[in-house]
Amino acid sequence: MPIVYRAANIVDAQLVLDELKAAGLSVRISGSYLSGAIGEVPPGDLVSVWVDSERQYDRARAVVKEFEASQRVNDVEKPCPQCKEMLAPQFGKCWNCGAWQTD
Repeated sequence: MPIVYRAANIVDAQLVLDELKAAGLSVRISGSYLSGAIGEVPPGDLVSVWVDSERQYDRARAVVKEFEASQRVNDVEKPCPQCKEMLAPQFGKCWNCGAWQTD
């Protein structure tokens, strides 16, 4: 079982796991139970996503790279058109008032 992704936290690991499963790959998260130890141990590389078969590794890495590329946002924060709360570009809807962002 090779590692295909090292996550910063359990949420990132779950997002990648979901993408890999949607691609039909058999994968699992390792180290999620260690998340509670952050602060006591260095946080880097505690949580990882593993593919169940060496034969699936190349396909899994391709899915992970595609996912990572889709998460890169080079835009800047914009004010909500309704309440003027500053919103990060990856959000389509305002967390404060629920209004949809416009382009």
